[in-house]
Amino acid sequence: MTKVLYIAGWGRSGSTILDNVLGQVEGFFSAGELLFLWRRGLLEGRLCGCGEPVRACDVWTRVLDRAFPGGVDPQEMLGLEARSARTRHLPLQLAHLEPRGDEYGRRLGALYGAIESETGCRVIVDSSKSPAYGHVLANVAGLDVRVVHLVRDPRAVAYSWVRKKLQRDDPRRVRSMRSHGPAMSSLYWNLLNESTRVLWRGSGKHLLVRYEDFVDRPQETVDTIVDFVGEAPAGLPWTTDGELALDRTHTVSGNPSRFDHGTVALRADVEWERSMRARDRRVVDAITLPFRRRYGYR
Repeated sequence: MTKVLYIAGWGRSGSTILDNVLGQVEGFFSAGELLFLWRRGLLEGRLCGCGEPVRACDVWTRVLDRAFPGGVDPQEMLGLEARSARTRHLPLQLAHLEPRGDEYGRRLGALYGAIESETGCRVIVDSSKSPAYGHVLANVAGLDVRVVHLVRDPRAVAYSWVRKKLQRDDPRRVRSMRSHGPAMSSLYWNLLNESTRVLWRGSGKHLLVRYEDFVDRPQETVDTIVDFVGEAPAGLPWTTDGELALDRTHTVSGNPSRFDHGTVALRADVEWERSMRARDRRVVDAITLPFRRRYGYR
């Protein structure tokens, strides 16, 4: 069985840095948001975490050649994804009425199996976050999918979605990342976190991790996650200042921080506490009130 550590939840919750840190553990391969391999990596020609275009990256060239010996059509993969693995499919998944995606699952199985074979890893870290895609992945034959449900204070998340960030993975032009207002961010925070919780409730393959706990106690959090996937905990070379030397990864998509390497400091981003507009905070508080206490945010 190919082990997949799937990071699920809502964007701007720290999944990219968690993915990168886990990729430093011996036997773990940091793949980034594999859901976006087809559109961003292959069709749009965006950069791998190593700095090369995904299509030109030696690792991904070997992986794709092994998984799809006759070649792969990214548009066809997007068509298969659209039939079963989009957020709009969550109501059907929650009701156990999701459409069958046998061909899509077969091809995903070939992709993840090829990653394991070509990299020699024991665990593939996928930070795609989408609970709908993760649910499809969990039903692919040959994959052992464990879900790290990563949550972050909804006010911090909403503040991050409002801020302008430059996406650095397009070699042709620099573009701003997509943004959301506080109300939309809060609605998605509710939907995706609760869907993740319900889809894997009672499965024994769901581990809740709070971003704030990760940055406060990184090694302890990493050890817990590594043990969760059945691997032996391995210490990472943290400095006394909470910094870690990051090697380059081969992430296919994610936050611009996936390009950071060398000595990187792990710090909680608390700018929202002093800079978030009071009106925005009230909006987030009102919308997320029914659920945020479940995750320890009072």
